[in-house]
Amino acid sequence: MKRFIIFQLRDPKTILVTVFALSFSLLSFVIFNLHTLEFEKERAQVYNTAANYSYDIKFNIDRALSSTYTLQALLTQNDGAFIRNFEEIAREILPSYPGVIEFAIAPRGIIQQVAPLHGNEKALGLNLFEAKTQNKESFLAKESRKLTLAGPLDLVQGGIGLVGRLPIYENSANKETFWGFALAVIRISEILDEAKISQLEHDGLSYIVWRMHPDSKDKQIIFQSSKPHLINPIEYTFDVPNGSWTITVAPTKGWGSPMVFMLRELIALVFALMLAYLAKLLMDLKIAKVALESKVIQTTDEKNMLERQLDVLLDAIPDLIWLKDPNGIYLFCNRAFERLFGAKEKDIVGKSDYDFVEYRLADFFRTHDIIAMDAKEPVRNEEELSFKEDGYNGLFETIKTPMYDQNGELIGVLGISRDITVRRENEEKIQKLEYFDPLTALPNKLQLRLRVEHDLSIVERQNEQLAVLFIDFDHFKNINDTLGHAVGDKLLVKVAKRLKTLLRQVDTLSRQGGDEFVVILPGVSVDDAAHMAKRILQVIEQPIKLEENELIITASVGIALYPSDGKDCDTLFKCADAAMYLAKQNGRNNYRFFTSEIQSRSARILSLENALRYAQTRCELSLYYQPQISLHDGKIVGVEALIRWQHPEFGAISPVEFIPIAEDSGQILLIGEWVMRTAASRMKQWIDMGFPAMSVSVNLSAVQFHHAHLSKLVSTIIDEVKLPPWYLEIELTESVAAQNPVHAIETMNELSAKGIRLSIDDFGTGYSSLSYLKRFKVYKLKIDQSFIRDISIDPEDREIVKTIIALGKSLGLKTIAEGVETKEQLDFLKENGCDEAQGFYFSKPLSVTDLEALLREPEIISQKNNSNLQ
Repeated sequence: MKRFIIFQLRDPKTILVTVFALSFSLLSFVIFNLHTLEFEKERAQVYNTAANYSYDIKFNIDRALSSTYTLQALLTQNDGAFIRNFEEIAREILPSYPGVIEFAIAPRGIIQQVAPLHGNEKALGLNLFEAKTQNKESFLAKESRKLTLAGPLDLVQGGIGLVGRLPIYENSANKETFWGFALAVIRISEILDEAKISQLEHDGLSYIVWRMHPDSKDKQIIFQSSKPHLINPIEYTFDVPNGSWTITVAPTKGWGSPMVFMLRELIALVFALMLAYLAKLLMDLKIAKVALESKVIQTTDEKNMLERQLDVLLDAIPDLIWLKDPNGIYLFCNRAFERLFGAKEKDIVGKSDYDFVEYRLADFFRTHDIIAMDAKEPVRNEEELSFKEDGYNGLFETIKTPMYDQNGELIGVLGISRDITVRRENEEKIQKLEYFDPLTALPNKLQLRLRVEHDLSIVERQNEQLAVLFIDFDHFKNINDTLGHAVGDKLLVKVAKRLKTLLRQVDTLSRQGGDEFVVILPGVSVDDAAHMAKRILQVIEQPIKLEENELIITASVGIALYPSDGKDCDTLFKCADAAMYLAKQNGRNNYRFFTSEIQSRSARILSLENALRYAQTRCELSLYYQPQISLHDGKIVGVEALIRWQHPEFGAISPVEFIPIAEDSGQILLIGEWVMRTAASRMKQWIDMGFPAMSVSVNLSAVQFHHAHLSKLVSTIIDEVKLPPWYLEIELTESVAAQNPVHAIETMNELSAKGIRLSIDDFGTGYSSLSYLKRFKVYKLKIDQSFIRDISIDPEDREIVKTIIALGKSLGLKTIAEGVETKEQLDFLKENGCDEAQGFYFSKPLSVTDLEALLREPEIISQKNNSNLQ
């Protein structure tokens, strides 16, 4: 029997199966209990969430119903018969009760007053005790003398709602007599919005709010999430007046995470297999121990052989390897280390560094041994070593590691040194490349700055001038685009070689990147700088033959002088750069010196940029609105929002001047957001004031339109101001849309899906692709005023306008002409079927006050439009 047990234990399969079964069963039991605990915790969290939202819904309903007590108090103040100025009072108190959309007073159950009255006129005179949909709750309220809640039910105003009825009794001859009802109509969606129930879906929960219908006893759904299919949900019931509601909640993706459970089971399986395998290894070791005890001699031979193999391995490693005891006495070293001391290992072991190298170097070695032992971790240092055996000298990286025995006692220091001479030389070469352009081998920006600073210090001491020449090739991009960047690079190399032949030894030629070069000329006069610029232009425009292509290029040169134009690198570079751009503006292939006009213009741009940062907070920005007129009936159908800047020091600043500055400085996003929010808010106020329906259009720059979060920003703004999206129109130029048509189509689709209207501004002035225009989600083309201005005398402009109007009609788009200033222009647009127009003929851009005055007298515009009819 004993032999059978031993045989079974020595059988690897039996060990594997036994250990695996026990460990896997135990781990599975733990995982199952953990999964159950997590499941119960998740249900508890969902239950708390359902309870919290139930409380919020009940609180919002109770708050809305409390408005009926306010009506009761008002009746008491008005002698309980009739509330004077009911419409105005209701308008004031309605915002205090979110969700309430209507108040009513019903003496003896007959509705006598309703607010707001508009749209609810039919409710006047309704007898609540006779109406089939109202009588049951009406009698219930009267008999119970309590506030009752009816619904959910379909509202005449739209949506699903509730009706709260508060029965009112009056004392007459010491007897309470039923007087009537105070009613509040509540829209359920607003109640639920106040409770932020939609947040449940963001939190990954699906839900259904329902009740048992008091008549049919069927389940009546009040509100539900977009995915109402609930698995094993949590239910929480809460009381409402004369009834109860229930909220049912469950995770949209179901309870728990099956994948996590399966992963844990998989880990348990792997762990159990590892334990089984470990048990097998332990048994194998036990068996091996018995076998090893019987082969001591054989094991000793194998140990000696391993030591010899280790010696061979250590000797084959090119790094220096050694071991010292805590006192610095060598215990072993490899053959590479023998080269250092010029001695064999047997002569090195038992001695210290002081026996082989000079005292100062031995102290250096010993100091780093002690540092490693004190640190109790590997320590790295660099040192220069000279080998006695062959005289080699190099830089080495040494790592010294303290060694400990099984009891944690320090037994010595293990050292390894690696030759890093070649690596360090390569690093120095790379560092050298840091200062030179890899293509032309000319000094780069960093090296240029160092040289300029050096030259400035010299000319300052010697009271001389220094010239900075900025060189930029004209239309170099065309060469890269047509012949390729490889040809462009070869061209730059040849030009660089030509330019170097013009310079003195003290001069500097640098490539800044791309096709930009800089020449520094210390100790020169103005005439010298001009002469050099001419020679540079002459050399550059000489034909260059590359790959069977004879290329002729030109350049523009800007010149700045020290000290008249600047006394430091940055100022001189800016001045030379500005002068170079002036040379380009004046026809290219020439040179220009920096002038005071350029400085003044740069200073103004800088001043405006700084002032613009505070313009919004200081209320210097404002919006003016230019009416847009329908040419069919002369009505104002929209306004274009135009930004104005009135600075206290600079005065009125044109958008043509400050908008490019805003774009370059990155301020256009904040300004554009302010314009859109202000225009949308103002349009909402006009709607609330009862002005005729119209839209407000806002121009977008390329920076705004291509911003990643434009669609989200527009949605946020119209939601904040509660403006219906169809009242907002976004204008963008065709060149902006054509920059990245794929992105433009995606952005337009997002905005169009939200109900935002889009139009193409300045149509006809840029590059247009009809294939993309058909896919753009726009509804209006805006004809640029440059075509309208000479329409009465220029036949080409007339044909262009006719074509744009016809194109718009063929694509189902509206057309609007801007810049209409004369009767003849308007007549032509009408005759050719243009839909809308704007311009000084009808009205200049108006302030809010002036526009509201015009909206109150629209016949002024209508008469101007009709006067053009023949």
